[in-house]
Amino acid sequence: MVSLDQLMALNLVADGLVLAALVRLRGERPTWRIPLAALLGAVWATLAVLPGLRELSGLVQELTAGLLMVLLARPRRGWRPAFADLVLLLGLAAALAGLTLLAQGLLSSLLGMSPWPSFAVGAALFWLAVEGAFRWQRSTAPRRQIRPLEVRWQGRRSLLWALVDTGCEARDPLSGLPVVVAERAALRRFLPHRLYEALGRPALAASADVAAAAQGDDRIERSLRLLQLRTVGEAEWLFGLRAEGRILGGKEQPIVLCLTPRRLSDEGAFAALVGPQMCRMGEGTGS
Repeated sequence: MVSLDQLMALNLVADGLVLAALVRLRGERPTWRIPLAALLGAVWATLAVLPGLRELSGLVQELTAGLLMVLLARPRRGWRPAFADLVLLLGLAAALAGLTLLAQGLLSSLLGMSPWPSFAVGAALFWLAVEGAFRWQRSTAPRRQIRPLEVRWQGRRSLLWALVDTGCEARDPLSGLPVVVAERAALRRFLPHRLYEALGRPALAASADVAAAAQGDDRIERSLRLLQLRTVGEAEWLFGLRAEGRILGGKEQPIVLCLTPRRLSDEGAFAALVGPQMCRMGEGTGS
């Protein structure tokens, strides 16, 4: 018989482990939101066994709790990514439960009736499987999708690693130029100091600071753009600059270089997103 405090603790650890696995497989690092979302799931699961609150254990209610956990753990990504995360979360939870039951069945004579030893073995096997899946995912990703990108603006030059993203097909509605999205932090020496500091917040919140940084500087005023784009699964407003860019070995072309205050790759594998059209130009002119 498992007491309420044991049930709460087991669910807290299990939910935290599953959420950490979800974030890991998405290529991100766990944040303070993981234990908070795990606490929400543990409280929900504990309340669902209390008399008078059994309706919380229904299918719809359980799915609602899972969706709330996902939205809390990985916010601001839109509803479609959230539902995709929910499906993955349910699969991971089922895998953890299955491995725990397997460990309990095989090792019950050694581990005894306490739920913690079998859960610990199941959790260890679960995390080994998650790490294996993550490393396989990284090893099978096409290496040629990450390419060196050179950008130039007003006599300044920077070299970035860029991911060729098939979803990055956006163009500037005014000029029709292809859009390249880059991390602001990777262009610290590329941008004027005042503009770099102004771009440290989301675009709509930083519009007054950006306008002040551009005031009196014709270079910035002539090339500044404000576009709504979808990057890493969510739509956001970004400031951009009309610049030049090329995949190394390819032909230089005019672009709109949009700057995001967020990290595009949690592990630093790349600092920019480009559309396939720039990659095709690099391949077609590099021979």
